[in-house]
Amino acid sequence: MYDSRYGFGNKFSRVMDDGRGVNGYDFDYHADDISEISFHLSSNNSYFLQGVKCSLLKLQQQYGNIALEHTTSDGSARSALLISEMMREKKSRTLMVVIASTALLNILSLSMEQRYRDRVVFISTNECCTSLLTQIVDSPNTTWARRDKFIPKGTLAALSNREKRVCYYLFRGYTPKMIGAILGINIKTVSSHRVSVMKKIGCTNKIGLYKTLRVYYGTSVEG
Repeated sequence: MYDSRYGFGNKFSRVMDDGRGVNGYDFDYHADDISEISFHLSSNNSYFLQGVKCSLLKLQQQYGNIALEHTTSDGSARSALLISEMMREKKSRTLMVVIASTALLNILSLSMEQRYRDRVVFISTNECCTSLLTQIVDSPNTTWARRDKFIPKGTLAALSNREKRVCYYLFRGYTPKMIGAILGINIKTVSSHRVSVMKKIGCTNKIGLYKTLRVYYGTSVEG
């Protein structure tokens, strides 16, 4: 697990000793008791998956007072449907930790209902390390504050969940026909959502909309 071939490099050694943060990440206390932590690893990198699973096995041996489980998927767009379903099925005292690419986490954040956000922690694969996993298992009654980086904010926060999803797919280059097929709506409805978004964020044309999306999401969401 400590071998850099798993993709974690030297991140394992950088742990803060104040009990509140790791590598600059802050943990915000949440009062309800967590009795189980469910990790979902979404990646097509077998070395990375094996490394995380080895870490979780060691943590399970160290922390016998809390149940740990893990599942995996290949990191494809189809994984979003699987993970979304898992989030809805988790019991109230279960914390779900999703480790995936930034692109997949962005998709999940747009489709996740507000009531599930207290029980879900997002970690991008390029930021995952043993110190973060240990912090979560050691203090399961916390939520990882940095997960907010994947939650829509700013001007786009006023949009409905459906509008946010349409925005993300437009940013990724999907055509209205493709978006309609993904969301199960017709092309006219997709266009209506786009017009509604433009009115809400003050864009008078499509060029302005795409510029806003690029500012919000950045030049790329891969990673």
